[in-house]
Amino acid sequence: MSYVPPEERETKITITGMYSQLAVNTAIGVGTLIVFGFLRPRNGIVYAPKQKYSSEKKQPPKIENQGIFSWIKPVISAPEELLIEKIGLDAVMFLRFIRMCRNMFLWLFLLGLAIAGANLYGTRQDRKQFPKTDNPLQYLSISFLRNSRWFWIHVAFTWIFSLIIFRFLYKQYKEYSALKKQYFRSEEYQSSLHSRTILITGVPSNMQSDEGLQKYVIGNLKVNQQQVSQVHISRKVGRLPELIEEHEKAVRELESVLVKYLKDPNHISSKRPKHSLGGRCGGEKVDSIDYYTSRIQSLEEEIYSERERIKERKAINYGFVSFTNIADAHSVAKKFEGKVTLNEPQILLAPWPKDIIWNNLTVTNAVKGTKRLIGYAFFLLLCFFWLFPIGFLTTAAQIQNIVKIAPFTGDIFYANDFLAGFIESWMGPMIMGAFFIVLPQILRIISRYQGKATKSSLDRAVLGKLYLFFLINNIVMYTLSSTLVDLYGKIRATINAGNTDFKDLYKVVKEADFLDELADSLIKVSSFWINYISLRGVGAIFDLAQIVSLILISIKKFFVQPTPRNIKEFSRPPDFDYPVYYNIHLFFFTVGMLYSVIAPLILFFCFAYFSLALVVYRYQLMYVFTTKIETGGTFWRVVFNRLIASLLFWQVIMIAVMNLKGAHIQSVALLPLPAMTLIVKFICAKRFDAPIRYYKRKNSDPEYNNNIVSNTNDKVSNRFGHPVLTAELITPMVHSNVKHLLSKVYNGRIDETKVNRRGTIRSMSMIVGKNNQSFNIQTVDNKELEWDEQAYYEEQKPGYYIDYSDTASNYSGTTYASANNFPQKNQNHHQQRNMHPNNNPRLPPNSPNSPNNPNNPNYHNPNNPNNPNNPNTNNNVYPNNNVYPKQPRPRYQYDNNSSSSLHLLRQESPAPSVDNYSNYSDDASSLYRQQPREINNYNNSAPRGGYTPPLPPPITPPQQYNQRGYNQNNYNQNNHQNNYNQNNYNQNNYNQTNYNQNNYNQNNYNYNHQNYNNQNDRGYNNHQGY
Repeated sequence: MSYVPPEERETKITITGMYSQLAVNTAIGVGTLIVFGFLRPRNGIVYAPKQKYSSEKKQPPKIENQGIFSWIKPVISAPEELLIEKIGLDAVMFLRFIRMCRNMFLWLFLLGLAIAGANLYGTRQDRKQFPKTDNPLQYLSISFLRNSRWFWIHVAFTWIFSLIIFRFLYKQYKEYSALKKQYFRSEEYQSSLHSRTILITGVPSNMQSDEGLQKYVIGNLKVNQQQVSQVHISRKVGRLPELIEEHEKAVRELESVLVKYLKDPNHISSKRPKHSLGGRCGGEKVDSIDYYTSRIQSLEEEIYSERERIKERKAINYGFVSFTNIADAHSVAKKFEGKVTLNEPQILLAPWPKDIIWNNLTVTNAVKGTKRLIGYAFFLLLCFFWLFPIGFLTTAAQIQNIVKIAPFTGDIFYANDFLAGFIESWMGPMIMGAFFIVLPQILRIISRYQGKATKSSLDRAVLGKLYLFFLINNIVMYTLSSTLVDLYGKIRATINAGNTDFKDLYKVVKEADFLDELADSLIKVSSFWINYISLRGVGAIFDLAQIVSLILISIKKFFVQPTPRNIKEFSRPPDFDYPVYYNIHLFFFTVGMLYSVIAPLILFFCFAYFSLALVVYRYQLMYVFTTKIETGGTFWRVVFNRLIASLLFWQVIMIAVMNLKGAHIQSVALLPLPAMTLIVKFICAKRFDAPIRYYKRKNSDPEYNNNIVSNTNDKVSNRFGHPVLTAELITPMVHSNVKHLLSKVYNGRIDETKVNRRGTIRSMSMIVGKNNQSFNIQTVDNKELEWDEQAYYEEQKPGYYIDYSDTASNYSGTTYASANNFPQKNQNHHQQRNMHPNNNPRLPPNSPNSPNNPNNPNYHNPNNPNNPNNPNTNNNVYPNNNVYPKQPRPRYQYDNNSSSSLHLLRQESPAPSVDNYSNYSDDASSLYRQQPREINNYNNSAPRGGYTPPLPPPITPPQQYNQRGYNQNNYNQNNHQNNYNQNNYNQNNYNQTNYNQNNYNQNNYNYNHQNYNNQNDRGYNNHQGY
């Protein structure tokens, strides 16, 4: 075998590796796209879940053609106006950022061709022939340029590139400002409660009451009393978060036990499942079903008892103040922006209720400052200790470095060029990617510890830390570690040559010229980043195909015995992780800019990646991912600052490289660029920051002309109360094909009932034991398993169906009210009302049973109270003095007055209140406004929520009362005590109203239950309690 010099061997390996990776990446990418095109129309739950969950207003365009690549045209042709309506401004700004990067790198790539040609020509002119190197792509870089006159070309293009990017950034900021103003004027924002509410934290103890907070707002903040709508101070919630977490855990454990025990619908084992308490060894053996059932019941008793005592708990140091219009709230927040002191309250615009991290609201400014310092200390330690494994593994993944560290591997790698090239091209990027999978979660823990009050601000903090971490570890430390490995290789070669004297080793280190080596290493590793970006392009296609998710879901469905709840959750549209995806693309922008002039070949790969990413993430955000919390594009300011930081980093590196290459005069010509970059940032912040952060009312705005505030009557204490006060408790769930076995499992009789929940009819199996004690289990069929209605309603009204995950680590949201096994109590505590499902105002507009749906047969009936042509129903007036007081926890009650044996009294979803019946709306966006106004002197700190259906139409003259078949007894208007007994209100052969209100005690707020029953006596029951 002929001798091949090491340089030629390494060159052959590098070229082979790049060719092999490019070929493999292309083959994998195209193959994955074909697989996606084939699976997409056949797996709608995985590849287009938003088409199932979204309301008509949010429905993405349907892809009629089932071809493999037929999805591309509707995705790339969707106009931005449509995207803003369908996916929200946060998602649109993410896509605009990717599009901006694509367009920038297209311009830079076209101009970079001239730089590459100049580098190639200059290298040939300076050295008369191309020098030997392990990476021939370095000929296109500045690695081998000797004459400093060539560097004027790089200085010129550095200026040109900077000016191009300045223009793109300014234009994007200006357009975002216009979009944000449009967002402020949108109906969704104008009609939301949080838009006109401020959050006050750090409230002193002497102001921790509704009255004290109101005096502070009027006196200290200089706000007119007429501008303030509502004031609410929060209270401690005690053990409720832990109890709710334990309750969900017990429900899920019971479901897991039941799904294994009842796996055969035709047979039930005589051996009941058991488990040990207090550990597997020596613990007491208990019946698992009985244990978890009892545990659920006792936890529910504790939860409802805790909620009843909430008004006795101490107030805490934060509260919410709602204003009569948006402009006043934003004006106050802007006036006190940045005025943070240790002892004074801090004033901020209130976020979405679901955006709040409730535990961090009580953290004072002094404690938050200390935690912030500790958090940054942990972050810097993480950056330092993370360097060693990632730096060693990624640099050691290069074949030449492996051979330097372990010379015996040289014969193996040099004998197989394809294997060596494949390892070198794939190993480093894959190792780096694997190490950063858990990093976002670690940074979330640190940021949460630092006291971030909202999830959106937490995400922005995570993005900032992620970007800094990637910048330090991936670019700076990776380049530094490569230099150190090269230096170690030279020292090792000196030792192998027999020169072990200290002077010889010192001479090697001195002659190495560490700074020059660092600059050369920075240029050499450009091929690594080309491989990394290329591999990430394949990763983006994998994100589109969701092969891993599809495999995991299939494994869970067929091998892990998932519960019905697990199966429903599998079908939910996933949330888009903005910090992670923004960081990836910011990092690629930084890498592309860093090498744009010194190694311009990377510009083509950046342009190709961002072009592919734009199509991929357009589809993902249109059909798959949801934005968990819509913030109106607030990520842009964080992204813009990181883009400015990237430019500064690139410009400083260019100045340093010019100096290290001996082009000192040329480096001076670049000195103004960092100052110009800071000026661009200052101009953008000065012109656009205030309009995108605060709303300023104009005469043409809808709020000014239409007085939208009068139609928004949410109670601040409802929407901004701690979610554990009104969180619905989930009900155990089993498949409907095993419900006939439940009587054997619990040794009781089964009563089938139906429950109307959010416009859908749920099947319930009520197990009745001795003394009429009962336990409720929801039964679902295969069709119900195909979708999770909680995701649907979150799409209907984003930010309203609150996610309670911040109250307990594993609490993933609530869907159903839960049952408890209580002894029967006095029936005088309960209010009962029969209500037909077609008359339920909470039904979605596109629901078949919705009274607003023209396809509903009852819609056109002249007796339908929801029909605008109904002459017998007045839907525009509402008795102002009819109020609903607080209700106690729910009970299962045996209804002796009903033709069926049992009726389930259910807790409804939390909802705010309204003043008038006229405020009801037919569109989905107003579903959250449907609850009668509460009593004026009701304690704001008491738990609220729970949807309360509308009262019967107003009764003013007795004649109207008699015509409608009502009997009125004991109505005392002056004392605000109403005892109605209204019966025989019959429309279309069903008992629509049947409203019975007894034992109304205003002082003690003793108001218990509402029982809705439809004509078929199927038990459409609701409960509203705390």
